[in-house]
Amino acid sequence: MTTPRPRPQHEHRAPVAVAVLVNLALSLFLPSEVLFFPSWVVPVLGVLLLSPLIVFNPRRLTRETTWSRWLSFALAILLTVANQLTVVRTIEVLLGGHADGGAVLLTALQVWVSTIIAFGLVYWELDRGGPVARRRPELWSSDEADFQFPQETDAKTAAWRPVYLDYLYVAMTNMVAFSPTDTMPMTVRAKMIMAYQALGGFILLALVISRAVNIIS
Repeated sequence: MTTPRPRPQHEHRAPVAVAVLVNLALSLFLPSEVLFFPSWVVPVLGVLLLSPLIVFNPRRLTRETTWSRWLSFALAILLTVANQLTVVRTIEVLLGGHADGGAVLLTALQVWVSTIIAFGLVYWELDRGGPVARRRPELWSSDEADFQFPQETDAKTAAWRPVYLDYLYVAMTNMVAFSPTDTMPMTVRAKMIMAYQALGGFILLALVISRAVNIIS
């Protein structure tokens, strides 16, 4: 008689909500030189999108409807698009070389952290239909994986499922190493998004280092 596999627990809401709020808070303190719109626009829209999602699944992500899925996707897209617009402006400021050195380096750090949070959210929403779908055994085994984590190859962790912090780690290592580390992208869309993130991170880091050298010298 075979022992049934334990059913994976549903994911906690808190880590995702905290990460989104940190991202929104960072956007409030960005200087006007790197913004395409007033600093309050993205935080207000973000809170409007996040609030019903928290009400719908306050503690664990146990339920999903069409509207909640679209809201969750819209939040990820909002943070990513806003972040990438800020990246473009930050690169322009770094290339211009007219802004205060310390201030522009601090801005670049804020943008770098926001990029990790935003792309982590995109990967989290994208992989195998999202956080709720990944907890359904039939979908986990049938859907094509966008990412393959090392835990998936170990029979001892058969009930393991990735959470937001796992995807945040993927986004962070991609920004630092400019390539996958222990988690592999398996689909074309995952590879293209990771390549785009790595390219943006490389350009931003190269310009920051160049500006820092200029400040020191």
